[in-house]
Amino acid sequence: MADRIDSILRDYFSGLLDLKIKQRKYEIRNDYGPTDENIGGGKALNKHARPLDDMMIRLESDKTLQSLTKQKKDVERWIATFESDKQKVVKYYYASKSITWTKVAQQFHISESTAKSWRVEVKHILGAVL
Repeated sequence: MADRIDSILRDYFSGLLDLKIKQRKYEIRNDYGPTDENIGGGKALNKHARPLDDMMIRLESDKTLQSLTKQKKDVERWIATFESDKQKVVKYYYASKSITWTKVAQQFHISESTAKSWRVEVKHILGAVL
């Protein structure tokens, strides 16, 4: 559980989650599916031509895109419920892999154990949601 929550938080605060969502939408929009190599024959009588509707259906029914979007909304919703100090500490720590707890403690003038306990609290609540 902890590793999954850590990776979700790191993706969210580093901007990678937004990038994954944009990339998935791009893949769906530019995937035209298999080409029809059936040359000749008759004319399709009941063929519909609604490309915008088809695109919206593909975007809304994609499980990967739904999962990524849900993760983003859940993190946004629950991070907003914490005090601003806790939000800043968690955001600062997860924004980059090079940030250590010593740097976090020095940046926000708190002890390392306090910063770690705030992270554990955030992860515990998000673990129940996600």
